[in-house]
Amino acid sequence: MDKNLLTESLLLVDGQEQALTPRFYEILFERHPEVRPLFSADIAPQEQMLREAIVAVLDHLEDAAWLTGTLGAMGRKHVGYGVTPGMYDAVGESMIAAMQELGGDAWTPEMTAAWTEALGAVSGLMLAGAEADPA
Repeated sequence: MDKNLLTESLLLVDGQEQALTPRFYEILFERHPEVRPLFSADIAPQEQMLREAIVAVLDHLEDAAWLTGTLGAMGRKHVGYGVTPGMYDAVGESMIAAMQELGGDAWTPEMTAAWTEALGAVSGLMLAGAEADPA
């Protein structure tokens, strides 16, 4: 994965305004209203947690043990929230849509490919954790 491209493109779509996660949730709830009940009415804390998680993953992109352990545990936790495997595709699709929208003309196909790969890897690690025996 191209950490520089991921970081630069995240700054393009999030930057000082931190607009990415609010727009992501808007798109997610518009396209997949069935997931809205999984979240509290005040989505702002979740927006901040997601933003912090994205930054943490980028910070640890070359630390396979951290990624596997952290994202696996996150996947196990999400099972308890009612998250199903099919919802991961909805999240990835909505995140890419938000990034493309916010990036505007500066967003490139290479950025889409990089984030598609990264989000797929995150989903895979979370799903592996969700399916793992907690014992």
